[in-house]
Amino acid sequence: MATRLAAVVAACLSAAPALAQSAWPPPPPDVSALARVAIHAPPVALGLKPGVVEQLLPRLAELDAAGLGSEARRAAAWAEGRKDFSLEETEGGKLRDGTGAALAVSPALAAAIRRADGYFGITPATLASPPTHQEIVSAALSPEGVEAIAAVFERTIADRLATPTGAVVPEAGGEAALDGGLRLHEIPELTRETMRLVARAAADPDELARLYASRPETMKLIDENGLLANFLRLRVGWQARGMPQEKQDGVLRLTIDTILHNASDAYVFDPASQMAAIVSQDWSGRYLGRWHTHPPGAGAAGFKGADVPSPPDMDIAVAEGQNLVFSFQPDGFDLYDLAPLAGAKPDLSRILKDSYRSQAWNRRFQALFDRAFAPR
Repeated sequence: MATRLAAVVAACLSAAPALAQSAWPPPPPDVSALARVAIHAPPVALGLKPGVVEQLLPRLAELDAAGLGSEARRAAAWAEGRKDFSLEETEGGKLRDGTGAALAVSPALAAAIRRADGYFGITPATLASPPTHQEIVSAALSPEGVEAIAAVFERTIADRLATPTGAVVPEAGGEAALDGGLRLHEIPELTRETMRLVARAAADPDELARLYASRPETMKLIDENGLLANFLRLRVGWQARGMPQEKQDGVLRLTIDTILHNASDAYVFDPASQMAAIVSQDWSGRYLGRWHTHPPGAGAAGFKGADVPSPPDMDIAVAEGQNLVFSFQPDGFDLYDLAPLAGAKPDLSRILKDSYRSQAWNRRFQALFDRAFAPR
């Protein structure tokens, strides 16, 4: 063995002069030289996928995603009629076409273009190797996947909304990918900001009326059955007839409690929110599709388990091809893979279900409940 090892070492040593004679220079002798090499290194251009610039810039301009609307509009005008784009993220950023012509762009727009390129670059990898149910389960139930899912539940519990009778934990969601593990990209829900304003104004009918006037479409999504709208409309007559204020306040408390509980059980994102997420997050791997949580309810002594996928959840999967649901349980979570419903009919029996259970999870979230919900 010693003779064989010596022969290997001798062969490696005899090859060393060939490296010295190559065009690749040896490492510089000190750190300061390394710094100079890095500073003067030529910029690295990222070849952008066909269609990314042509499709992204008009959408950024239209939606004003991340406040980039004006700059995206100017860049789109420059890019019109050009092709074969590349991106340099040096000294701010440069967008080049196939002829070498360049447009200086801000670091924010350069990062947005790079991230969008990563997002749309997921498609070829996904088509070449579509994720399987077993891959999804393995990633979600791995220690890293469990921790990622637990972190989402912890954040949504921290973001709970106060109601007249307690609190509600809203759903979270977005788009998911597989890249060496489960990647849950969150997209802000369309109504959450307005729901928070409703919760803060729960005892102030005048402020609630102002919210309806300033955000009519979002308020209609929150107040789907028109309960609050009816209260605000009838309130004037009640006051004229001398209805006791205590009774009016009781009706308002019940109304706010009902609409916040109902609205927290929905997760919807719009094109503007999706675009903002695309250009603010790094994307890679293979695309899984939509995902969202079914969060816990608060019982008397601990969190309560969440429900199975709803009919609207299944409708989304039928139309979009996937809608992963992570349903909270006191000692873990249930994973529902709705991909089998793609292009078919809503059918709960066709959904694939897997579960994670752990006493460590139970202890973790019981301690969180005791800190956040238990009476003092």
